[in-house]
Parts: sequence; structure tokens; C-alpha cells
Amino acid sequence: MDKVKQRKVGAALSYINIIAKNLVNFMYVPFLLHFVGQADYGLFQMTNSVMTSLTLLSMGFSSAYVRFYMVYKVKKQSQAGIKKLNALYLLIFSVISILALLVGALLVLNVNGLFSRSLTASQLNLTRSLMVIMVLNIALAFISSVFDANITVNQQFTFQQTRQLMQTFLVPLIVVPLILFGVGVISIVITQLIVTFSFLLININYCLRKLNMRFDFHQLPVHLLKELTLFSFFIFLNQVVDLVNNNMPNFILGMFQGAKMVATFAIAVQVKNMFFMLSTSLSNVFIPRVNELVSSGSEKGVLTDLMIKVGRVQMSLLLFVMGGFIVVGRYFINIWAGPQNREAYTLIILMTLPVIIPLSQNVGIEIQKAMNKHVFRSIFYVIFAVINIVITVLGSINFGLIGAAMGYVVSILCANGVAMNWYYHAKMGLDMKRYWHQTLGVTIPFVISTSILLLVQHFIVVNSLVRFLLFGIIYVVLYALIYLTAATNTYEKELVTGMINRFR
Repeated sequence: MDKVKQRKVGAALSYINIIAKNLVNFMYVPFLLHFVGQADYGLFQMTNSVMTSLTLLSMGFSSAYVRFYMVYKVKKQSQAGIKKLNALYLLIFSVISILALLVGALLVLNVNGLFSRSLTASQLNLTRSLMVIMVLNIALAFISSVFDANITVNQQFTFQQTRQLMQTFLVPLIVVPLILFGVGVISIVITQLIVTFSFLLININYCLRKLNMRFDFHQLPVHLLKELTLFSFFIFLNQVVDLVNNNMPNFILGMFQGAKMVATFAIAVQVKNMFFMLSTSLSNVFIPRVNELVSSGSEKGVLTDLMIKVGRVQMSLLLFVMGGFIVVGRYFINIWAGPQNREAYTLIILMTLPVIIPLSQNVGIEIQKAMNKHVFRSIFYVIFAVINIVITVLGSINFGLIGAAMGYVVSILCANGVAMNWYYHAKMGLDMKRYWHQTLGVTIPFVISTSILLLVQHFIVVNSLVRFLLFGIIYVVLYALIYLTAATNTYEKELVTGMINRFR
């Protein structure tokens, strides 16, 4: 299968994967809340947030692999050089895996010191057990990331997305019977560990047999380490910021407010993460293409065109889903997560609306990395990550859930929104005036359809399944009509026409 077809099939499969993940989550979360309880579910999410911090140990080396591999390839470097690069990366991530085990062990030993203020003795024991298994899972995931990066750089998106689709279904299929038999929330992390190990073996087999990935540990290109480390360090800073923005509120709420409030916040984050998946699923398939264009010296206008092309599609999709949630989401949260989590509706809107702008510009981030101009972004984001932590701590203590979200909102608006658009235009040479001139039009269907249906809800409240479905259908039809008549360009009309023809 050629690269263009791989990108198309990969993008299609990624959206199928997103739909599958969210369908599974929408059934899985109420099941967990019912059978393991609000408190234990909150413990799982809080522990997961803490242990996810170990992923920072990768320090951005995965992104660097894609860039340096493409540089080797474009400059017609020998296969011997790529083998040595593969070997260097395997050694780097083996060391990182060992570091993850050591740091994870320190966290496990200090559970009491971290959470004794808000958790009971039995909850502390459960948290400790969850952490031990999660540490092992993360250590295996680091080894797997070497082979994941090789699959990505070779643009094998069909295999990659098919494997992820299998993972989406495997975990709940194993976990649900275990919980019904009384194993409890610990069954989730045990299953994740088994699945991670299984797919590590599948990845290794695919890379060695299908992609002919080879390793040469003789005379490793140690001179690359300095350049790799410098490039990766600033990506590492970005990862720190992402971790702070996405996981720190759970940790802080766990310290000051207890596990039940963490559960509500975690539900909001799960829905918010759906928007991240919708965005990155499309931009990820363009990562090798972006690196190829930059490495071959393509003009800035070509890169701007790609950013506009992908950005319009991403923004249209994100606003479509956001508008639908605003219209019927309050009732959905009530029946899905229960009335005890009704505040999640407000949290989701508060945290997701500001992030739509940077999410629709994810290709810009990949262009930035490929051009090795991500230093400003990293430093600026770190400054706002500190501001985020301060606002989150003060907000959590004084205002609970809504207060915990305010640091994230301020950080996204100022750093990811305003500052990055200025940098793209002024320092990277991307024409952001043209970007916004050609992109703003896709907001029209969102503004009109959402405003009309919110106005109607002043007279007809969505408080039953029939009204939920009716408002949902009206929203979809109204949005589609406005989008097709007032917001699409030629390329997007061809996309829509192509999809319609496939279903005929």
C-alpha cells in the first residue's frame, strides 16, 4: 500500500478507533462507577494521573527519532546508519525503562506521605497496589515506544490503527468479567499490563519481519546524543506542560478534596480527551509527511497550505462535536455518569472550548518540531505551567472543581492560543493571517446551530431520552446544512462527496 493510501486509510481507521473508544468509554465508565464505586474509581484515576508523570522520563526522544530517521532517509544515508540509530534508541529507552522502575518504586514507598491527608488506610493500600502494577506497565510501554516510532516513521498507519482498535476492545472485554466476579478496580491495571506486554511482542514481530528493522550496536553514533538530547529536551518541556495541564488537577484535588471529587473531574477530563483524540488522529498521520517536506526544504507557503487544509477539517469536526455536547450534554452526563457528577458538564465546556484553537493547529506543532524551532514554545509553556499550578492549587482549595479548572483555561488561552499564533507568524514564516482568513468560516455552523437550539431550550428542556434524541438529530441536520452551504471549500466538498459515494 502506497504512502498516500496509508495516510487515507490510517486517518479513516483512526476515526473508527475514536468512535470505538468513546462508545466503549460511554458504556465502561457507568459500569465502573456502579460496580467499583465513586471512591475507588476516583482512586484509580488519581493514581493513574500520578503514575502518568513517569512518561516524562522519555524526555521527547520518540519525537526526535522520527525527525532524525527522516533526515537520514532524505539525505540518502546508508541503511547501516539507520541500524545504528535504531540500536541507540533501543539502548536509550531501555535505560529510561529502568529509571521508570526506580522512580516508580520511590513513589510507591511514599504513598502515605502523599495521600494520608485525604485517604483512608484501605484506600492507601489500594493506591499502593495500583501504583506497583502501573509502574511495570509504563516500563514495558517505554520499550514498545521504540518499535511504535519505527512503525510511524514507515507510515504503517493501517497496522498501527488496527492494533489500537484491538486494544480498545480487549481491556474492557477482560476487565468486565473480572469486576463482576469481585476482583475490583485492581483488575483494570492487571489487564492493561497483560495487554501492553502482548502488543509489545506484536510490535517487535511486525518491525523485525515486515519492516525489516535491524540493530547494529557496534560503533554507535554517540556524537548524535548531544544533538538528540538538545532537540528532545525542549519536547520534554512540552510534555511536562501537557502533563501539568491534563493530570495535575486530579492530583491536587486528591490531596485537598478527596477521591470522590477526583472522580467527577476525571469524567470531565475523559470527555475532554475525546477532543484531543479527534485532533491528533488526523495530524499524526501527517507527521512523517511534515518532516519530509521540511527536510527537503519546501517553501513556507506549502507548509501553510498543509496547516490550513488539515486545520479546517480538524476545527470543523471539533466544533461539530462541541456544539452537540453543549446542546444535549447536560442530560447525557446525568444519565451516563449520574447526577452526582453533573458538574462535569460545566467543566467540560470550560476546559474544551479554549483548547479547540490549538488542537486545530496540531500540524503547526509538527512543523515546529521538524524545523527545530520548538524552544520558544517549550520555555513559554513552562512559565504558564507554573502559573497553572498556582491557580489550580488556590482554586481547588477555595472553589473546588471549577477552581481546579481555571489554571488550565488561563494557560491554554494565553500560551497555546495567543502566543503560539504570534510565533507561527512572526518567527516561523507561516502566514497565520491567511490561515485565519481561510479558517474562521468553519465556525459559522457551530455558532448558528448551537445558539438556535440553546434558545429553544429556554422553552423546551431536554429532560427525557426522546427530547435528547430529537435535539441531537435537529442539531446534526442543522449543522450539516449550514456547513455544506456556507462553510465548505472545494477540497472539503470533494471529501464529503467521496464519503457519500462510498456508502451508496
